[in-house]
Amino acid sequence: MSKQILMEVRDGQREIALLDGKRLLAFFQDEGGGVEAEQIYFGVVDRIVKGMEACFVRLGKDQMGFLPFSECREKPRSGDRLLVQVKKPPIGEKAPYLTADIALAGRYAILTPCSARFAVSQKITEETERTRLKNIAAKLAPAGCGLVMRTESADAAEEDMAADVNALSAAWNEIQEKQKTAQAPCLLKGREDALARLLRDEHGEISEILTNTPEALPPLSLPVRSCANPFDLYSVRAKLEKSMQRKVWLDCGGYLIIDRTEALTVIDVNSGKFTGDKTGTENTFVKLNVEAAQETARILRLRNIGGIIIIDFVDMQSEDSRAAVQKALEDALRDDPVKAVVHGFTTLGLMEMTRKKN
Repeated sequence: MSKQILMEVRDGQREIALLDGKRLLAFFQDEGGGVEAEQIYFGVVDRIVKGMEACFVRLGKDQMGFLPFSECREKPRSGDRLLVQVKKPPIGEKAPYLTADIALAGRYAILTPCSARFAVSQKITEETERTRLKNIAAKLAPAGCGLVMRTESADAAEEDMAADVNALSAAWNEIQEKQKTAQAPCLLKGREDALARLLRDEHGEISEILTNTPEALPPLSLPVRSCANPFDLYSVRAKLEKSMQRKVWLDCGGYLIIDRTEALTVIDVNSGKFTGDKTGTENTFVKLNVEAAQETARILRLRNIGGIIIIDFVDMQSEDSRAAVQKALEDALRDDPVKAVVHGFTTLGLMEMTRKKN
């Protein structure tokens, strides 16, 4: 356990950082008021767009969401009131992307109350464990609901998973009760608190919480240390500023150039001041690209970059070299609680991947 959570509260504004040694992995700032992923709304279908096989759903006074028919069990009609969840938050001029297939995430499982399916995280590869978890999912799922067993469920005790599922079931029941008296359009369930998400996703990895307001924390089993300026102690703001630049330097002297558009994100790897070693040019490029892959995974999580991502690594001639760099990227992404899929190198030598926007 080497990760730390740092929390500062100033003038009612709370900020939270996750560090792994000296590396800043995640940063959250309480803002509120906006449309975020995971929120659940009781919406009103505003208009049908037949040509797009979709509709726009009013979420609030000034906010519309985009709901494809493929994300619904039944084709909605104008004026219908329905439960929807934000799958992707608004980006630029794009409206939030919605789904009617509600999903509630816990530590060990994801409850899918609208579809009775059972699945296991693809990161769990051992067949005996996958079979065990599928059987547990079928046993624990509330009537008519499905369960997706998360990576954290591997080797977990059944009673711990049962407690997690019971909490998710209670949350779903609460949403349904609120819906009975709610006036659509309205927000029924906000996104889970950032600290709660960190404690859930990093369960077992956190060594301590360092904060200037220990009294603001709920009861925890983790060590809590009081500090007047935890962010200053670990230079969090300086690290955040460097990580948010278009050019991000690597320890080896190379750097990344990061350009985001509404359609995709492009990351260009450059050798910069990196001169390598005496083992040969190909090995030099592999070393640079492996560090770039590891830093890319960190930046994607820290900036919460989602969607299509193209990485232009420094050219390598060998398939073994490309495989080593791809493995480095996949290994680094395993620490990311958000689903990311590496699709591999294209015929043009570009690395293609996708990441769900959190």
